Amino acid sequence: MRKSLLITLVLALVFGISSLAFAATPFSDVPAKHWSYAAVKKLAADGIIEGDGSGAFKGDKILTRYEFAVMVAKVIEKEAKVTAEQKALINKLAGEYKDELAGLGVKVKALEDKVSALELSGAARVRYDLQRDASTYDDRHINLDINYSYRVNADWIVKVENEFQRKFNNPNAGDSAGDNAIADNEGIDSQTEQLYITGPLVGATTKLGKYHYKSPYGLVFDGRIMGAEATFGNVVRTTLISSNTDADDGFKGIDVAWAVGKDTNVGANYQRIDVNNVSKNYCTLGLDTKIADDLIFTAAAAKSNNNTNNKAYYTQLQYKAAESTVVGSGDLFVNYRKTPTNAVYYTDKDTEDRILDINFKGIRVGFDYVPTLNSKLTVWYMSGKDADTGLTNIKIYRGQIEVYF
Repeated sequence: MRKSLLITLVLALVFGISSLAFAATPFSDVPAKHWSYAAVKKLAADGIIEGDGSGAFKGDKILTRYEFAVMVAKVIEKEAKVTAEQKALINKLAGEYKDELAGLGVKVKALEDKVSALELSGAARVRYDLQRDASTYDDRHINLDINYSYRVNADWIVKVENEFQRKFNNPNAGDSAGDNAIADNEGIDSQTEQLYITGPLVGATTKLGKYHYKSPYGLVFDGRIMGAEATFGNVVRTTLISSNTDADDGFKGIDVAWAVGKDTNVGANYQRIDVNNVSKNYCTLGLDTKIADDLIFTAAAAKSNNNTNNKAYYTQLQYKAAESTVVGSGDLFVNYRKTPTNAVYYTDKDTEDRILDINFKGIRVGFDYVPTLNSKLTVWYMSGKDADTGLTNIKIYRGQIEVYF
């Protein structure tokens, strides 16, 4: 009863807060669904724009208004060489970022030099997970995730990620993920989560080192691997991977991502992972599409070559989107997941969520909300059973706040 009352009060408080407005600055992030990404991606595909320094603009990462303005400033210099259609698109971009362009002027080169050296970003998180009628998945921790990016030259970047985590009831221990759920879990103390270089090579965008890899929609694999990958193409992107997992299992795969239209994407992949000298094969097919204003539908399915319980499914409906740079923005979501142990490998780079997602069949419903600039509040409830036997009830509440820098 108290849990239900608490959730009701939290929902009333969060959605009762009046929306706050803020002024965009040159270094504010441009929301992921903003039309600028598609516009610059088209100009990059036409060879008019150079992108973000890695040799190509793929539209798969969040950029600031300044970064867009720098690209627009460069392309304006080529305006005499473009078609009428391209010129109209450039003019539209110039209008959107006119204030940033006016502020750049002759200082563009100096600012580029300043921004392109060492960059620091990351997130701090406080999480409270509570399992109903059990304590296997209880988790209360604070986490700090720091990312470093150093631009070696115009093409190549070195990237490093360090993560630190402590649980509230035992601050001397590391990762609090599933102390009861997983026996062998020494923890996140200050480990190097990622360490790699990235840049253009033989017509592809490459990564070399230890880096984060996510299969389509993260259904089969979402974690760190050690090795190399190469990505080709724009509208249809193909990625070839040859690596090892954190568990030293050999990993090879091919991903295909296709931007079917402005509002629809399709992803597919095939992976072969050698576990104790036995090849495990996984394949995934999924899509995400806008089915109405502010309503996004996602669905994915996966299958392995194991003999039993070898199929996994995921589907979600999401209304609106929480943007950490837009105070007062938020979203509502409900999803269904069936992920038997035999059907997947790593389902989430977040160790705690990996524990929750593997061997689960049921629903998750919740919301995200941005109470202050560069933050996000997340509340959800998941309810279901273990996917392998269907005998164990799993009901978990989560409350979480993240701040970004």
